[in-house]
Amino acid sequence: MMAGLLVVLRAELARLLATRAFHGALLVTAAAAAGRAWLAATALPDNGVDSGAAWHGLAVGLQSGLVLTGFILVFAAARGLAGDAQTWVLRLALTRSASRGGVVAARLALGLLQLLALALSCGLGALAGASLAGDFGPLVLEGYELCDAALAREGLERVLLAVLPALAALYAFGLYVSALCSGAVQAVALAFGLLLSFDLFKGLLGGATPWLFPTHAPTLIDTSAFGYAVELTGLGSSTAMWDEAAWRVGLASCLASFLLLGLASRFILGRRTL
Repeated sequence: MMAGLLVVLRAELARLLATRAFHGALLVTAAAAAGRAWLAATALPDNGVDSGAAWHGLAVGLQSGLVLTGFILVFAAARGLAGDAQTWVLRLALTRSASRGGVVAARLALGLLQLLALALSCGLGALAGASLAGDFGPLVLEGYELCDAALAREGLERVLLAVLPALAALYAFGLYVSALCSGAVQAVALAFGLLLSFDLFKGLLGGATPWLFPTHAPTLIDTSAFGYAVELTGLGSSTAMWDEAAWRVGLASCLASFLLLGLASRFILGRRTL
C-alpha cells in the first residue's frame, strides 16, 4: 500500500465533511434534480400521457443533477493538489510519512466518495420530484402502452452504469490539471476552460468522439447516454436507440482515462518542487 494513503484519506474526508460548501453542493444538486424532475413529469400529461410520467421526470432530473455533479467534481479536484501546495498543506502531509503516490491515491479515493454522495443526492432529489408529479407505472399514451416499467427501469440503470465512470474520469482530469498548476485559481480556470472548449467543439471530432471520456459525461451540450433515457421514458422509443458498441467503448475509455490520469498526476507531482 502506498505510504500514508489511509492517513491522508481520513484527514481529507474529515476536512470535507466539515466544509459547509460540500453540504451546500449536496443540497443544490438535490434541489436542481427535484425541480427538473417535477417540471418534466408534469409536462407529459399535456401531451396525452396517461401514466408513467415519473420515469421521464426521473431521467431528466438525474441528467440535470449529474451535470452539476460534474462541475462540482472538476472544481473540487482542480483546486485540490494546487490549493494544498499553495497553502503548504501538501508539504505538511508529505512530512508526516505520506508518499506522493499515497497523496494522489487518497485524492482519487476521496473523489469517488464525493461522486457517490453527489449521485445519491441527485437520485433522491430526482426521485422525490418525479414521485410528486407522476407515477412509475407503464408509459401509456392515449390508452396505448409505449414502454413498460421494467424497460424504463433497466434503461435508467444502464445509463447510470455508463455515466458514472465518465464522472469519475472527470474528477481524475481535474486532479491532473491540479498537479500541473501552482495555484488553485489557475487550475480551476484551466480545467473548466479545457472542458468547455471540448464541449463546444466535440461535434467536429467525428468517429474519435466515443473514445474520449468527456463525451460520456452529462454536460451542457449533452452527448451522454442520458439522451437514450430521456427519449425512452418520454416518447417510448425502442431499445434500438441504445448503441451497445458505443457503450462498451465509452466504459473502457472512461475507466482507462481514470487510471491513466491518476498515474499522470502521480508522475507530475513526483517531479514538482514543493
